Amino acid sequence: MLGHRYRTGTVTIEYVAHASFLIESSSGARILVDPYVSRVWLGYDFLEGLHPDAVLITHPHYDHDAGRFRGLPFPWPEARVFDAPGEFLIDDIRLIGLRGKHADPYGEEFGQRNTIWVVETAGLRIAHIGDNGPLTRDNIRELGVIDILMVPIDAEYHILAGDEVAALVTAVQPRYLVSMHYRLPELESDPDSPDDLGPIDPWLQGRAGVVRLGAHRWRVGLDTLLPAGSTVVFEPSPQLARPTR
Repeated sequence: MLGHRYRTGTVTIEYVAHASFLIESSSGARILVDPYVSRVWLGYDFLEGLHPDAVLITHPHYDHDAGRFRGLPFPWPEARVFDAPGEFLIDDIRLIGLRGKHADPYGEEFGQRNTIWVVETAGLRIAHIGDNGPLTRDNIRELGVIDILMVPIDAEYHILAGDEVAALVTAVQPRYLVSMHYRLPELESDPDSPDDLGPIDPWLQGRAGVVRLGAHRWRVGLDTLLPAGSTVVFEPSPQLARPTR
């Protein structure tokens, strides 16, 4: 049973870009998930000026670990870093890392390891699956009840096929699906790159319950929720811009 401090207040979810989110609890604790390296595969920079208390990494690819696995300078030396399964506490945030597997055929250089992260605060349970492939029965059982599920979705089906996304959502039954890990043409300096990652709009066409926030932040609590079953689409951080050089 969760303590009282997990049941009240609100949480602010801020979308940086790609698969990276900053989650801030009622107490002001800040969790950064899957920061990417500026201009590696993706053609745009990472957001400067973030000061997270902890950084969650689902797997060691450039677009999810800020280059840490490859020995690049890590931008947040003072932050606690979690990159493997386990259970941890950061102020009024409970972090639960579950063992998953990177979607085929990628990630063989590090054994296809991928940690599915559950962030629990303000009575809400937020799951970020990184680049996980189809969830196993154990994954689904361990996830339990999820309010907000962050899933890699794009029109080229780079990580998950369309039927795999549908099966995942049916199995987990989150209140809200958050799309991530898709191409952002407005930020890409090269119109032809990355050529194997699609945008989100074609996937969204004809879907019921799509909510475009029109913003990069969503402040949410148990009494401020959107209609159940919504697919939530963030704008990337307005501080990001297409590189000019």
